[in-house]
This record gives sequence, structure tokens and C-alpha cells, in this order.
Amino acid sequence: MSYTNAEQIRHHLVTPFPVADQVLDQPVIMPSSDYYRFYGGAVEADSIRVKSIQSTSQRTEVTLSGGVGSCGIAPILSGSVVVASDSSLGTVYRENVDYVFDYVTGTLNTKTGGTLSNSQTVTVWYVPFTLYLSGVDYSLASDRSEIRRLATGSIAVGERVWLDYHPIYVSISDEIITNAVTMANGMVETEVDPNREFEVDPTLSAAATYRALEIVCRAAASRELAASRSGDRVASVWIKLADGYSERSELLLRGFRPPYESPQNPVRS
Repeated sequence: MSYTNAEQIRHHLVTPFPVADQVLDQPVIMPSSDYYRFYGGAVEADSIRVKSIQSTSQRTEVTLSGGVGSCGIAPILSGSVVVASDSSLGTVYRENVDYVFDYVTGTLNTKTGGTLSNSQTVTVWYVPFTLYLSGVDYSLASDRSEIRRLATGSIAVGERVWLDYHPIYVSISDEIITNAVTMANGMVETEVDPNREFEVDPTLSAAATYRALEIVCRAAASRELAASRSGDRVASVWIKLADGYSERSELLLRGFRPPYESPQNPVRS
């Protein structure tokens, strides 16, 4: 009995973004009050940073020590940095030739072969980001990668913000998907359709799909725990997703379990 299939499961697992350890400076236009989905999978809740540009270029002196110096503020708008020998722009140094700049930490590093010395004092111009606060300015549903502005916060309707976050993504093999489909179809048949009366019922198809996704998510959680890459933090997101799929599946199956909640037994569609 096949209520769902591997193709339906893969459809739910597709992510529209390249898989990366960290996504930086993703622009988002904040809607009035609705949740906005910014990624195709779950994200680590404590990795999210919501940033805004609220000021013009600022200037500071940075003294290098061992070729490293800090602006003392972060994060900084990518591409906004200008490094010069003094405030009069006597010599303007070239990024990725004389130095490299880490916009996440606000740190400058000299490059071997460049014209900056490892103990030099330079003047740096930059545009800082302002960070918004979770629970004050926005609400985050990390398991669904959805964000919503809070009316009582500082984010304006239609404001452009930039997001940093760590995606949670596990490569799901064809074997895991196939096994999950087989298990889900068998469980649905055993639980509510032993006589195979409702083979093409769309409700049972959806219920079996959610049941298979639950199995896939629990397998992903087990893999995260076994690999010890991110500990319980990442696994807990997969478990939360699995619980959500389980609830949806049970809700759909409820009408097929005796005593029936509807006046009539389910009929073949």
C-alpha cells in the first residue's frame, strides 16, 4: 500500500539556498506583522543576528600589534571600510592587497607583501551595523526559519534588515527517505486502513507524508547526536520538527479511527 512516496518527501526537504555553515548579510524586507520565511530549513536560534544601518561612516584610529588591530565595534557593513595612513587620507591602503578585514568581528589583519607594517597606526572609516534584539524588536521561529517584526520594537514596516545565521541542514540519503516512506505507509495501513479501503484518499496521503517526515527528522536528530557536531542544540531542532509532523499526521488520522468524529465513515475520493 502506497499512500506517500519518496518524491513527496523530497519536495518537503528541498532548500532554496546553497548549504553553508554560515549565511551573512542576507537582506530581508520586514513585512507589517506577518512571519517571513528567510530560509528553506531550520536555523540555530542563538546564531541569528538581525542588523540595520542607522548611521553614516564613522572614523577611528587603530594601532596594529603583530599585524592585527580592532575597530572596537562589530559587525560592520561589508565593503564600507577604508584604511588610510592618517585622517587626511595621505596613503589609502588596498583591501585584500595590503590588508584583509573581518566584517563580523571588526578586525583588520595585514597581508604579507603589502605596504602596511605590523605595528603601524592607521585611520579606519567604516559603517557599523545596529543589532536588533530578539523578543524586543522581532520574534523568531528558528525551527521554521521564520521571522516577524514586533509592533512594539524598533523595526519599521517595510524596513530592510540584514540577517546572519547558521543553517541546520543534514544531507538525507535516498536510503533514509525510502525506508521512512516504507515505514510510514505500513504504519498508516496498519493503524487505520487494514482493509485497504482508502488507497487514494488525499487525507491519508498527507498523513503518511507527515509520518515519513517525522521519521526522517528523528533520523537526522540521531545523526547529529552521534556526530557530536553541535550537541543537543541542533538535534533538539530536528526533534521539534519531528514532533510537529507527528501532530499533523495524528490530526489527519483522527477522523479514520473509531469512533469516527464525522457523521459518516471516510469514503474513497
